[in-house]
Amino acid sequence: MVRHPKKKDDNKKPEPSENPTKDTPPPEEPSVTETDESKMRSGLNKVFWLRVGLGILAGTISAILGSPMDVTQRMLMGFGIMIVLFIVSYGIAKSFRVPLLPSDKRKLVTTGYGSYFLMFIFSWILINTIIHADVSSIVVH
Repeated sequence: MVRHPKKKDDNKKPEPSENPTKDTPPPEEPSVTETDESKMRSGLNKVFWLRVGLGILAGTISAILGSPMDVTQRMLMGFGIMIVLFIVSYGIAKSFRVPLLPSDKRKLVTTGYGSYFLMFIFSWILINTIIHADVSSIVVH
């Protein structure tokens, strides 16, 4: 049996590299344009600086409210204030409506949390030292 050279072989299976529908492009991930990327960066910058400011506020509040308390109570209250204000910062960050890709949703939580914690500790120690400065002014003979 002789086959015509231009006709397809009905028994031949298509190779995986052949695209059966050549008119439709392959599905792609949603692309990020430059304006979306700049909006995302500026939104994440706002979240970062919001967390830095709230870290300073949390440390200051913890030092002021905790000064008359026992050491253990002061520590628990300070870290409680820190956690509550971090949750508040997440709510504020969600209200910014930063355009993030579905794979980057964790960035809203992770952006600036290290700076938040360090600014909290720094301001808590600084304000506590300023409040209790009279203890360090004792002259030792």
